[in-house]
Amino acid sequence: MTKTLTRRSAIKEFITAGVIIGFNLQTRSWATADTLFNTQSITLAKDFPDFEGELLTDSDSLQKASDDFGHIIHHIPKAVLKPASVQDISKMVKFAMHHQIDVAARGQGFSTTGETQAEAGVVIDMATLAAIKTVNTSSVSVEAGASWLTVLEHTLTSKQTLPTVPDFLELTVGGTISVGGFGSQSFQFGTLADNVLELTAITGKGELINCSPTRNPSLFHSLRSGLGQFGIIVEARLKIVPAPSQVRLYQLYYDDLSLFMKDNLQLITDKRFDTVQGGAEPNNSGGWTFSLQTTKYFETGNEPDDDILLNDLSYNIDTTIIQSLPFFAYLNRLAPIVEQLKKIGAWYYPHPWCPLLVPGIQAESFISDTLLNLNPADLGGGPILLSAYSCPPFKCPLFQIPKGHYFFYLSLMRNATPPTNERALELMQTNKQLYEQVKAIGGAQYPVGGIPMTSDDWKAHYNRKWRLIKTLKHWYDPKLILGPGRGIFQ
Repeated sequence: MTKTLTRRSAIKEFITAGVIIGFNLQTRSWATADTLFNTQSITLAKDFPDFEGELLTDSDSLQKASDDFGHIIHHIPKAVLKPASVQDISKMVKFAMHHQIDVAARGQGFSTTGETQAEAGVVIDMATLAAIKTVNTSSVSVEAGASWLTVLEHTLTSKQTLPTVPDFLELTVGGTISVGGFGSQSFQFGTLADNVLELTAITGKGELINCSPTRNPSLFHSLRSGLGQFGIIVEARLKIVPAPSQVRLYQLYYDDLSLFMKDNLQLITDKRFDTVQGGAEPNNSGGWTFSLQTTKYFETGNEPDDDILLNDLSYNIDTTIIQSLPFFAYLNRLAPIVEQLKKIGAWYYPHPWCPLLVPGIQAESFISDTLLNLNPADLGGGPILLSAYSCPPFKCPLFQIPKGHYFFYLSLMRNATPPTNERALELMQTNKQLYEQVKAIGGAQYPVGGIPMTSDDWKAHYNRKWRLIKTLKHWYDPKLILGPGRGIFQ
């Protein structure tokens, strides 16, 4: 249903320039009083919603929504919605479904290749819905636009924390749950999405639905690690556990990949430490140095015994670093590094990351060959994450991991240097080659990086689950309007 306004009647009805007053069915764009003053006639959609929040079409808002942390892909939307309530999101999605308008949810924009963008569509800025709802002894309920830093600031006041905590605390709750979310505790407790108790989301039909493992379970399992394809998460109830006050942090270094991997596997098996993470970096002799960063939680007066914890490990004793620090200082350990990266400008470079999940049996051979053929200059000063994980804690049905008892997470956290789009795209093609190699041995990718993916690639990524994925998409987003940046169903 539509209504037609003449220029004269428009001037009568709308006197404030710049106010969005509808959707122009002829140009498929948002109409403002400005456009009406300069148009003889215009046909507006009659079902245009009335929002409590702001619907913006100014150049600055659109340009911001067309960029992300990756600084590689730039899709300009037609509008940005800053919702004042979940009802605003529901109204927008219903309208978008009716008029076939793409919709993307954006938290803090920490996607890397346009996943939170919507070319010629609408970007919903979730940062306006960031409240902490309730905190009790076993869970915390939060709006999806809240950062993990904000969540922890609230839970730690009652000496509670999350079972798995992301390394970078500025990420938002909804975005992290949508991809999974690794943390240094994931070898024991899986992803952050594995520790979600309940979700509230708006499907591609605009329906507001509460879900859990026992209530609307198919939607619940679709949203966790669902890459934003089946609904927009607006609220989450998360499991919390008692928090320690102190951690003993151990940084162990290795010159030998085999010894590093052996110790890493031993530590995720015997679980003597509370956190385990690894990495690699080029050394001065043209090879690689490997590191394990582990922690043991404790309370003052009950310090851990370093000798017992480290006794049977094969690290280089001369380079070991051991220190104690407050629990929150450990959780927020990346903050000073991020500030330094911002200071030198590297934070704002394009980030064509390559995050791979390598099957355990083939891991040493694949990692060794990859590092042997890797030019350290192609990292642009970025780190390499290299950690072992046991498979059983990873239970989200849509979080794709290699088969077997364990796998290694190998992530090349590249900064494109020089910081040009051409260089970033070149590195993305290199990423695609590495992805094809790991896929050939049964590996996968953690979908937060710069690996170009076609619809056929996504079909291969989900493999036997592809039919299920298509069915879920049909159920929850029949017009295919959600999460267009992934290109999964194109």
